[in-house]
Amino acid sequence: MIYFALNNDGLMCNLGDHGDHEAAQATADDLRIDVIWLFSEDEARSAASFIQNEIEDIDFCYYEE
Repeated sequence: MIYFALNNDGLMCNLGDHGDHEAAQATADDLRIDVIWLFSEDEARSAASFIQNEIEDIDFCYYEE
């Protein structure tokens, strides 16, 4: 399964094919990536689907500062 990492600078990194989260984390550590969120391709698809559904359900977006 492909794993991804959200780095502390906001960049998303493709860690490659790993058997589990621990192996993916080891790769991130070897690459000196400061991981904020480590997730699999299944988790990425689920999050993308959730975001798409949320966007379709609203007429506008606003941000409070």
